[in-house]
Amino acid sequence: MISECSHHYVRDRYRVGRVVACAFLHLFLVLIFFGSRAAAQAPQADQEPAARAQEDADRKWFVMEDRPSIRVGDFLRLDLTAKLDVNVRTARDLDTRAQMEQRRIGVDGRLFEDVGFQIERELHDDDQPWRDVFVEFRKWRALRVKAGRFKIPFGQERLTSVSDLDFVRRSLASEALTPARDTGVEASGRVFGRALTYMAGVFQHDGDVSRGGTDEPGGRTAAARVIGTPLMWTSSRALQRIEVGVSATTGEVPEGLNGLRARTSDDYVAIEPSYVAGTRVRIGVDAAFVQGPLALKGEFLQTRDERSRQAIDGGDLPDAIGRGWYVTATSFVIGRLRSNGRPRTPLLRGGIGAIQVGARVESLGFSSHAPGEPALRNPRADNIFPNDIRGVTLGVNWFPVRFVKVQYNVIHERLQDPERRPVLDRPGPTSGVFRVQFAL
Repeated sequence: MISECSHHYVRDRYRVGRVVACAFLHLFLVLIFFGSRAAAQAPQADQEPAARAQEDADRKWFVMEDRPSIRVGDFLRLDLTAKLDVNVRTARDLDTRAQMEQRRIGVDGRLFEDVGFQIERELHDDDQPWRDVFVEFRKWRALRVKAGRFKIPFGQERLTSVSDLDFVRRSLASEALTPARDTGVEASGRVFGRALTYMAGVFQHDGDVSRGGTDEPGGRTAAARVIGTPLMWTSSRALQRIEVGVSATTGEVPEGLNGLRARTSDDYVAIEPSYVAGTRVRIGVDAAFVQGPLALKGEFLQTRDERSRQAIDGGDLPDAIGRGWYVTATSFVIGRLRSNGRPRTPLLRGGIGAIQVGARVESLGFSSHAPGEPALRNPRADNIFPNDIRGVTLGVNWFPVRFVKVQYNVIHERLQDPERRPVLDRPGPTSGVFRVQFAL
């Protein structure tokens, strides 16, 4: 037994070491590339402005600003995008796993000045490879119209790009209770001097989340979100930076085993779907405060699924309710990032980049309001037996150069129900996740 355990330990250490070495090799090559590019561009700073302008004009078909860009005069602009990451996860009760969660390529384009479009594809997802595929009319700041496949406007963290997340994974509540992407039409804009932002749309289904492990996805869904700065009128600059958002969706869910499910951060299904039929309503409230290197964020999310005619005798069951929240705090302890994501003192150019630390506390649970009824684990139970998930995450993010982020998170999760745990005699695992991410 000792020999066998030693063999598995050595094998896992070898496999992790190989993946980490490969990740650092890719990171090293990226650093060398950008370092050499910066060095090659340095002499250009000494050129005369007229010479630089002429050179830019001669090379206008290809420009490297925020990202590689192909341009045809003022008619067409194509910004090339790519997202690649390598994750290594270790835990006491789990096999060490190394995988690439993202391999995306895409184009973010603009036609003339009024029409924008985006196409993004995940290379290793056979079920739903297309991420964002849409066209947007951008004539006015107060009204923009978007059509295609994109994120339903619900949830602060869900609407944040995966490459801009403060932690390796989204919160439990965001993963389980927000709809994610679907096909639809949306109107959005900024009004009152950018003090208020709105988004509202109608979508074919209830998003990709409702497709996971259910009999049938949710039906047509309407969604709206409003973000504002309610204390903009005060004289305090700190209070003026508080941003508050409110989101809601409503749509139909077909009859069957189509309730939402909940997974832990390592994809263990802690809460299975229940039988539902009728209307699904989501509400969300979030807030964010950013002052210098410090950022505070929080969000509360709730879903309510009707369960009409889902009792064993054909009667109605109390609504299935999912509730979750999270609070995060992050701060840069070394360096800062510019608005375009570039460290102010990047590696290979006189600094070590920027280092950020963060912490997140979160909770997620499903229940139903049925006083006096026994709590059961049956998907048709009047009173759903809870299996709340509580989690704490500590993280460190390193931004050595632009487009590259290295993250390490320690995640501890606790499951309430002793019969629905990965390891029955322990409330939940503590795991470490290492990620190297390249996002162009």
